[in-house]
Amino acid sequence: MSIAPVAGAAPRTRRAPALLVLGLLVLALTWSIPQTAMADSDDRVDSWQMSYTVDSDGLLHVSETLVWRFGSSSGRHGIVRELVVRRPWGDGGKQDAVYEISDIAVSSPDASAQFTTDTSGEREGERTRHLVVTIGDPARRVTGATATYTISYTVSGALRTSGDYDELYWDALGPDTPLVDDLQVDVDVPGGAQQAVCFAGPTDSTDACDAATISSGTARFTHRGKAPGENLTIGVMIAPGLVGDNEPHLEKAAMSTAARTGWQMALAAVASSALGAYGVFRFARGRRDERFAGVAPGTIPADPERAPTEKVARQARSTVIPVQFAPPQMPVAMAGLLIDGRVGARETTATIVDLAVRGVLQLRNDGGEIRARLVNPGLMREDYERRLVADIFGEAALVSDPRWVLERRLDEDGRLETANKNLSRLVADRTTALGLLKHAGVVGETGRSDSAVAFAVVLVVMTLQWFLGVMLVQGFETLLVLPTLRYLFLAGSIIVPLAAVYLIGRKVVSRRGQRTALGSALTDQAEGFREYLGTAEADQIRFEEGQDIFSQYLPWAIAFDLTDRWVRICEQLMAAGRVAPTVPPWYYGDPAGFNPVTFARSMTHVSQVSYARSSTGGGGVGGTGRGSSFGGGGRAGRGGGGGGAHSW
Repeated sequence: MSIAPVAGAAPRTRRAPALLVLGLLVLALTWSIPQTAMADSDDRVDSWQMSYTVDSDGLLHVSETLVWRFGSSSGRHGIVRELVVRRPWGDGGKQDAVYEISDIAVSSPDASAQFTTDTSGEREGERTRHLVVTIGDPARRVTGATATYTISYTVSGALRTSGDYDELYWDALGPDTPLVDDLQVDVDVPGGAQQAVCFAGPTDSTDACDAATISSGTARFTHRGKAPGENLTIGVMIAPGLVGDNEPHLEKAAMSTAARTGWQMALAAVASSALGAYGVFRFARGRRDERFAGVAPGTIPADPERAPTEKVARQARSTVIPVQFAPPQMPVAMAGLLIDGRVGARETTATIVDLAVRGVLQLRNDGGEIRARLVNPGLMREDYERRLVADIFGEAALVSDPRWVLERRLDEDGRLETANKNLSRLVADRTTALGLLKHAGVVGETGRSDSAVAFAVVLVVMTLQWFLGVMLVQGFETLLVLPTLRYLFLAGSIIVPLAAVYLIGRKVVSRRGQRTALGSALTDQAEGFREYLGTAEADQIRFEEGQDIFSQYLPWAIAFDLTDRWVRICEQLMAAGRVAPTVPPWYYGDPAGFNPVTFARSMTHVSQVSYARSSTGGGGVGGTGRGSSFGGGGRAGRGGGGGGAHSW
């Protein structure tokens, strides 16, 4: 295989005045600060008990009993409970999670339990929507120092899933409440709670609540002294396959009135944006993949360096890729990179398993924790494999004949997070050096700073347009009478969108990389083998007698996200007597406890958690609601739901 020179990194330049961007953002955000209703300063809640029950249909049934202590001579009529029915989903801001609340009921032994609901109002400048439940009689005042209320309701769309498990990640209470002296949340889920975590404090706090326990399958969370401005967020893990509606109900992001006005002004930039898009189109034509001309997909000519080539658009290629009955002659991480331009959690996991199959290391499943033991570092072939092993075991692993056995837990101290980043970079460099890619594009964690700068350009445009729209709405249109501002705005509406679309378009096109003809042929072979693993039944699998087919194809099944299917096929082969039901030699745990399904899922899950470590995250909501409460991603105020309460 010929070696091509490694493409050098493009020089980076600084774009967009940071102070201007910051100033515009501060002004725009200041304009959109909502004025929220606050509870009376003397109010507090003696106790707040919540009971959550998740049924098999994924509905969340809630019952809240709270003892509200009103201030002296309060003259209040009752309380207002705000329940979030819509909030932004994730930090990208493109979708909102919608929670449907029904079956509302209120009772009280010592105060009026009549209530009204209002779902029409949005808080100024926010996308978050609330169902406002106003409890009390306008013609009747609370005479006692305290009043007890029981509020029940049902929520649809409260759950989320990671694939390996489902969970209720929920803001039980948001920041807009008075001081709550004693707070308790009990959660029952189908199959019993598998794990329980909770977080208390300001939004994004990782501080745990006072206690999170599981008894007889019921998760209980307790916390004393939840102050105004703090959240209580709980997380309960549910075994997979036990609930039906286990994903959030997502809709296109809502838009505030001020933002809609700003977008209307942005229409002035459509023409220049179209011109920028044409420039991107011309650039993309020059970055199309190369292919060998006149040969079937996956075929490598005898002299690939002299064979004629042609450029084709990936998305326009309709040629059927022939099925391949064996893996392509290249490392599994490179195959993953060539197929989708990424080296992520699956590729890292596949490489670790491949090293185990080849005898470099051994693996075992220790109660859900994957441990690795280095046994023969001399069998490594690539520099990126050596770096991966060093990231897992330490630099001592690079000694050719270590005097001691090195053993590590894979998810310990962020090892895989570092290993993923280095593997992404080194595999891209190696694939480019071998002449399989002309441009590696953005792989794994690399290139994000350039993307952030490109995004900042668009942010300047949209913030400027939106802010000027808000000024017009607020009656400051006289500012645009000034010639300088008017001409600046008109010029910016043409120049800035043109530059933004073109630069970002180039960045997007560049992210995916560009395959050489040899790289395209090997990609076809990898996709053909993926088709084989993804469609072949057990009686169609071809292998030699005595061949450890499970181990040899397992790294590829992991990289192709076909792990469960491959394990199921191998179980059928064992049942048919075509494969001996033995423990693979690279597994050094208890042979009696080896389960290929459990091991493969645990291996993938550990790598995904270490790789993603996603930061997640409105009256009463702390932030966006995407992510998981487990795997290091949990934060106060970042679950679903939420809401606050005050007296009236």
